[in-house]
Amino acid sequence: MKKFWRSFICMTLVMCLTLFLFTGCSGSDSGDSDKGKADGQTNEEVQTPDNEETQDQTDLEEQGDQGDKTAGDVVDTVRKVSIYYVDDQTAEIVSKSVEIRDEYDIWDALKESGILTENCELLSLTVNEAEKKMDLDFNSAVGDRVRSMGTTGETEIVGCIINTYLEAYGCEGIRLTEEGQAFQTSHGADLDGYSGKFTF
Repeated sequence: MKKFWRSFICMTLVMCLTLFLFTGCSGSDSGDSDKGKADGQTNEEVQTPDNEETQDQTDLEEQGDQGDKTAGDVVDTVRKVSIYYVDDQTAEIVSKSVEIRDEYDIWDALKESGILTENCELLSLTVNEAEKKMDLDFNSAVGDRVRSMGTTGETEIVGCIINTYLEAYGCEGIRLTEEGQAFQTSHGADLDGYSGKFTF
């Protein structure tokens, strides 16, 4: 009889131990699952500010339409603009349509058309959409190129730059500066203020 009770107690202990271990493992899995959920929530919380930042950036871009901008803020997709240049055959000012993404693409197209040389660099372009005015600053190589020309050559180069940028950005006035200073031509052209479109 004693053997029976001993066996019964041993079996009961083994079953309790097995049940305890099984429950402990299950609890651990569920804890990991809960932890995974918590981690998932953390990831969502981290992603939410990114979404808010994107929305804030969109809001800023929409609000920025009212003030001065660098041209890169204005043009951010590929579009077609007219590039003015001197036709080699007829020596007349003509235009051609090119695809551009920003103000530097326009500058490169003016170089390719022979209006500017390779060492001519665009330093900055600021557009005020509210006033329909823009400020274009270039390096001294541009000034030297313009000043090396006769009166007609000066007018053609300056006019092509002005007409191209005014049309590209839908502005009515543009001020040209040479490394931040008033742009001077060798034939005394008055380019200190804002210029409108040139007629050749």
